[in-house]
Amino acid sequence: MLTSLPIRWRLAAWYFCTLAAILTFVAVGSWLTMRRSLEHALDLGLTHQLNGLRDYIAKSGAAQPEDLPPRLASISGLSDLFRVYDSAGRLICESTALTSRHVRLPAPRDADSTVRFRSAAGGFALRLAYQRYPIGQHTVTLEVGDPVRKFETALRELTTGLWLSLPVLLALGSLGGFWLSARALQPVDQLTKDAREITVTDLSRRLAVPPARDELRRLSETLNLMLDRIENSFRQVRRFTADASHELRAPVTLIHAAAEFSLRRTRTAQELEDGMRKILREAQRTARLIDELLLLARADSDPTALALTPMDLAPVFDEAGEQAGALAAPRGISVTSNRAPGALRVNGDEVSLRRLLLILVDNAVKYTPAGGHLTLDARTEGNEILIAVADSGAGIAEDDLPLVFERFWRANKVRSRELGGAGLGLSIAKDIADRHGARLDVASQVGRGSTFTLILPAL
Repeated sequence: MLTSLPIRWRLAAWYFCTLAAILTFVAVGSWLTMRRSLEHALDLGLTHQLNGLRDYIAKSGAAQPEDLPPRLASISGLSDLFRVYDSAGRLICESTALTSRHVRLPAPRDADSTVRFRSAAGGFALRLAYQRYPIGQHTVTLEVGDPVRKFETALRELTTGLWLSLPVLLALGSLGGFWLSARALQPVDQLTKDAREITVTDLSRRLAVPPARDELRRLSETLNLMLDRIENSFRQVRRFTADASHELRAPVTLIHAAAEFSLRRTRTAQELEDGMRKILREAQRTARLIDELLLLARADSDPTALALTPMDLAPVFDEAGEQAGALAAPRGISVTSNRAPGALRVNGDEVSLRRLLLILVDNAVKYTPAGGHLTLDARTEGNEILIAVADSGAGIAEDDLPLVFERFWRANKVRSRELGGAGLGLSIAKDIADRHGARLDVASQVGRGSTFTLILPAL
């Protein structure tokens, strides 16, 4: 039920319950302590009375129990309550106050030289102290009493005070708890208000960070970091959408222009064939671009979709070397493939890793001029397997290196479009590497070529 209430009400409720428990504990403890203190004080007073009665008997000169009634007659009319029993438990004498109260109690049977206590209930409740005392050749039991009404009155007053003060303290404490919770949550309300004012159209705004190094400061900083990620994601989505639209517009425009040109007037068979070839080329390029976009979309929606199993990467590397030779031969580019002997055991998906190596090889061949050189190298270093693809192309500027894995990024957009690239290959390769728990690094110098290195955990 409390979970459906606002936080400030829940805090006030918990504060009320906690305060009620504490006050109840204090009240019960105070009452028990007061009761124990009063009992101790009552017993201490009775002990003093018993000592006084014993001293009085000792000074009276009584030699046997029968001498006590006349000697105690002078004090029996006082307010002190006392009784004297003989060794057989018969009542010898008692104070007038006890006689008038008709307090009837049997003689204590466990009396000895120590002071013991007992209570008498009834209309005139008493607390009694008794002790065995020798008189001549005989012993008697002395007993003194004190009414407990004073004790009960003090406890009753304390109980009344507690019952009256507890509701007042709970009410005041609950109001204070509600005020404190509202004041403590005021910065949260302000954060909520500021957060609601941040919209998709203005993601550059950030929440104010409190100066105190507390939970609210950490919450504000965490929300600001989240807003940074959201803003970056929106920026990437907008750029991705704009780049995808631009890349798709170019082939569609060419297809439309080729078809319109072919239909404008009667064309020869050769002209129609040339037009169809242009349409087919741009359609293939569009289909390839759409496939790459779908691949990236699936990777974004389910980053863990790959089923990784133990495999040997050596055959995949050898196949990539053969593909590099086939792609490079028409342009007179030489290819060298180096692989250390033995298996390259990794935990991966064979199809995806084959695609990754083909992307690196295809990218290297595209950007290597005719007569250049391409090198593939695979080796094991410690607990890692390194696969490097190096070319002798134009290279990438140092400022552009952090951008090479971004979608639709190309160092030379005109030349890349002429070669059929859309700037998605390296993004796909980076995504495959990430889903394998691997790294894909790049090193390049302008005029000296580039080297892409895939680093996988070895089994």
